Amino acid sequence: MNGQLCEAVIKRDKWVEHLKKKAEHTAKVTYNNERATMILNTTYKTAMEGNLIPDRETLVTRIGNMIKSPNSSWSEKKPEWELPRTYFDA
Repeated sequence: MNGQLCEAVIKRDKWVEHLKKKAEHTAKVTYNNERATMILNTTYKTAMEGNLIPDRETLVTRIGNMIKSPNSSWSEKKPEWELPRTYFDA
């Protein structure tokens, strides 16, 4: 060992830095107080109308469908959140 960081450590540090940036953005922009209140109220309204997800299988299916076929709003935002396929390449 020559004191240099191995490739795995360098990649991990890049990944951690990426996650920290996304977490900061999420806390400041995505889920600010106004957005959190809207989510809370929407969730409560949905629960009161009886539109709850009946079981885990249905939940997993819905999440998979959202990822595979995102709505137009998410389709527009998705590229800015995705990492390029070569992100961890040397």
